[in-house]
Amino acid sequence: MAHIDSANASLALSAARTIRYTFFTAGQPDIAITLRFDAKTHRLELPPDAPKPEWARLSCNKCPNCPLAATEQWCPAALGLATILPDFAGRVSHERSVVEVGTANRTVVTKTTLQQGLASLMGLICATSGCPQTKFLRPMARFHLPFADEQETLFRSFATWLLAEHVRNHMAGIDAKASLEGLKHRYEEMSVVNSSLAERLRTVATRDAVLNAVIILDLFAQIAPANIDGDFEDILTALEVED
Repeated sequence: MAHIDSANASLALSAARTIRYTFFTAGQPDIAITLRFDAKTHRLELPPDAPKPEWARLSCNKCPNCPLAATEQWCPAALGLATILPDFAGRVSHERSVVEVGTANRTVVTKTTLQQGLASLMGLICATSGCPQTKFLRPMARFHLPFADEQETLFRSFATWLLAEHVRNHMAGIDAKASLEGLKHRYEEMSVVNSSLAERLRTVATRDAVLNAVIILDLFAQIAPANIDGDFEDILTALEVED
């Protein structure tokens, strides 16, 4: 019995390391994207033969806030996106699609536009790519919730950050109040990254689906700081409990 339990645990761990996106669009071939992650760090693992196009070089439209050394050759986020770009570079943003997302714990299926489904996929890739400016989103990516709306994203983001702050303070023996100021700064830095990514992608995307997906991601990056400064008006109703 112990041997069987150990085998099941190993299978569960292996399954937890992959997330599969499948796009079904009328009149177009289905697109299936399987992402694999390190079981411990949840960092995206690229296959050995993953493409390394010139636009993914760190020096190409490098983010002005990039902390990576000039000796680094490749932008981690760009390399991650390069694995899916050939499938979507020529697609139109408003195409209606059925998108299926399979994780270890559940399968989520929704009818949406291609740009919305692509924004969810690209957000997952960027968060787990190894980019230092998006690393703060990796705990959320570990418990990936595709197609989250504005309120869901804010709720999960704020809660995840505050929990992480509390745990870090506790482990360090620091008696300090958790704050969202650090998260606000992180999102502001990420908005800079989104702008630079868009410039990279403009050189290779022939239609607008990919670029509009980046715009959607950047809207979320801008909404979070606005809510922190604005009394959390977009999530206040979710926190109000009535008898």
